[in-house]
Amino acid sequence: MNSFSDVLTLQEISIRILMAIFIGGVIGYERGHQNRPAGFRTHILVCLGAAIVSMVQDQLRINIYNYAVSHPEAAQVIKTDLGRIGAQVVSGIGFLGAGTIMRDKGVIGGLTTAASIWTTGCLGLGIGWGFYNLAIPAVIAVIIVLVILKKLEVILIEKKHIVKVEVQFKPDVNFGQALIKNYETLKEMNVQLKKLDKNYDEKKAIYTLILTNQMNQFDIVAELSVCEYVAQVIV
Repeated sequence: MNSFSDVLTLQEISIRILMAIFIGGVIGYERGHQNRPAGFRTHILVCLGAAIVSMVQDQLRINIYNYAVSHPEAAQVIKTDLGRIGAQVVSGIGFLGAGTIMRDKGVIGGLTTAASIWTTGCLGLGIGWGFYNLAIPAVIAVIIVLVILKKLEVILIEKKHIVKVEVQFKPDVNFGQALIKNYETLKEMNVQLKKLDKNYDEKKAIYTLILTNQMNQFDIVAELSVCEYVAQVIV
């Protein structure tokens, strides 16, 4: 639909509602599948709510237009801002997205989910206005960014943040228990362990770790060095 309609029929309303549910569900399913804070139902409600707001604005436009046609003398003084309500929705969704952003031990997470919520709301506004020719390509682009570009991000970015940390344990400690404690320490720091090479004779372990952009390898070294069962940490 490329132009404004003169009447908002029940069929058109139903199409927009179903489309908002579908598009919000597609994006929400991907986020929920990744165990993110906001998933399937949240994205559907965001898209549907934004679409409802747009339909309310669209119905107001139709009512004002019909009134101006039937009362020409009032046409000059009737004014409406078609973007005012939608602008408030975009701002409100920003606060909702902020609730999905988490900070733990210096690591910030949930930014992609917050962005997906905001984008879903924008899509809902377009659907509510009946701009299907914009909404359909846009949701395809969103899925490409969330799914395909994520794999490229792992290949092109995360490999640049792979570090090896060599931990030398004290000779009188239980090697197995020390490894478990080290693993728990790394888990608390949200550090992903890619590979572990163990040397039982020398009581030494070489950790291959994947760090995010917010992580610093020296923070990991400092955290492991203060452990009482660790003799030395080398990067």
